[in-house]
Amino acid sequence: MKRVAVGVIGTGFWGENQVRVFRQSRMADLVAICDSNKKRAEEMGTKYSVPWYSDPSKFLRVPELEAVTVCTPTQTHLKVGLQAIEAGKNLFVEKPMTGEERAADRLVNSAKKAGVKLLVGFIERFNPGVRAVKKMLTQKVVGDVIIATGRRVARWPIRIGDVGVVKDTAIHDIDAMRYLLEEEVSAVFAQTGSLRTHSYEDYAEIMLRFKEGTTGFIDANWLTPRKVRTLIITGSDATINLDYITQEITLENSQRLVKPFTPWAEPLKLELENFITTILRDTEEAPSGEDALKAIRVCDAALRSGKSKTLVTLNAN
Repeated sequence: MKRVAVGVIGTGFWGENQVRVFRQSRMADLVAICDSNKKRAEEMGTKYSVPWYSDPSKFLRVPELEAVTVCTPTQTHLKVGLQAIEAGKNLFVEKPMTGEERAADRLVNSAKKAGVKLLVGFIERFNPGVRAVKKMLTQKVVGDVIIATGRRVARWPIRIGDVGVVKDTAIHDIDAMRYLLEEEVSAVFAQTGSLRTHSYEDYAEIMLRFKEGTTGFIDANWLTPRKVRTLIITGSDATINLDYITQEITLENSQRLVKPFTPWAEPLKLELENFITTILRDTEEAPSGEDALKAIRVCDAALRSGKSKTLVTLNAN
């Protein structure tokens, strides 16, 4: 089977996870890594026995390199992404794809013009629990979906420095709801704020109005002592509870409560396999740059709403 020659730019906490997965992959050859911190690059290169670089331009000139993943800080995603696109590399960018909508739009259009693949790191789409919920909704197990409620809370993450909780955390739930409901957001109302001395919000309560009438609620913060990642789908006939972390599902109606069995799998492995498969089979990207752009628009609407204390409407096409 043909394998794809891949490289990772940015080998911090999450970047190292990608290096690990690619190193074990049967579908990809990890041919190089890159980190602006030369000491870190050398450390990761030695640990995983892979050539390392601290200069992205040299990294992108590795002859066999076909695809790259970008795990650098959010505000560098546009610059690094454009460099990879200009070098003709297929691209996987961690969420948020960019910090601003204009930059996201530029990255999407640049990839289209260059004819390279652009996928984005919405890892929850590859959570087996989410996929099982998606199947249940397709089969109308809960009847009509009335409300989707996401809770994504934890303590302040050391690794975050250039976006707040909305674009780092709540964006996962925004994309997951778009994916599961197959609806676009038409309006947003949010309460946001910060209890710490920094430039970004560390808590957000977000209400989403979807085009077909479903309501979404998102509770996201960096203030809660224990990490929680949950989703509740409330339907006209039943309710689904999903724990993103354990991947466990509970389905409950007025007569019974059942816990469908879903075999556990590592979402990151499935996500990166999807990236490689998309290249090998030349199939449509999903989640795509367009998906990322739509999620960023909703995030920006939530941030505007949080500042203005008003409802923000969107063109839900």
